[in-house]
Amino acid sequence: MSILSKNKIEQIKAVTNSQYLDIIGLIVVLAGSFSLGYHTTEVPITIYDSTYLFPLGSISILNVSFSLIGNRLVTKKNNLGNFIATVNTFISGFIDYLLGNVGAILTYPVSFISNYLVFRAWKKSQVLRSVDFIFYRNIILGFLLSFILNYIAFTFLSSKPINWQLFFAISIPAGITFGGTFNTARMYPDNWFMWQFYNITKIVQNVLQMNWANVFKYGFYFINAVLGYITWKDDKKIMDKNDY
Repeated sequence: MSILSKNKIEQIKAVTNSQYLDIIGLIVVLAGSFSLGYHTTEVPITIYDSTYLFPLGSISILNVSFSLIGNRLVTKKNNLGNFIATVNTFISGFIDYLLGNVGAILTYPVSFISNYLVFRAWKKSQVLRSVDFIFYRNIILGFLLSFILNYIAFTFLSSKPINWQLFFAISIPAGITFGGTFNTARMYPDNWFMWQFYNITKIVQNVLQMNWANVFKYGFYFINAVLGYITWKDDKKIMDKNDY
């Protein structure tokens, strides 16, 4: 933070809290997805011995758009973003399951409940906090939950031998998002570092799954997380000064 002048920080905060960045994010995701023809992507799903073509591309793009709006609102400390994230989690879990993430059936309910609890927590208080014991405890708890739930899914809920490469590719991002979501409830500015790591892992995961709507989304999220950290860190600095 010290390498940035006060004027530069104010400019960054203005961009972070602007609606222009919301529009830019949507344009990046929509233009990238449509230009690659991802909106035409369909996958066959079987229900009661009948096979249907699921419009994965279109649903993913719509889901990503709502997810992006929710993320931007959270960055601007608007609790409506947490409500959108709660609803959006259900759709994201369904899409991930269709793309081969068998652990989604166990991990996404945790994300759904966690996002709802963040929404409840922000309704009661919106105080920016410094890193403490709870911050690290939540990260450890997030990874433990992810590895346990995904191991159960990959061993007991699947008839196939466990694919360890896929297991870790799914478990690590899930662990980061669990810990990151738990810490979002307490509004740690440093939690944006967790989301930066998460975005990198999700970019890699979605490139492997060829879910291009999500690739563009998490690329934008990475930039947004950098801006969010700078903005929240300075907001906390101002809050501490006023409290003093």
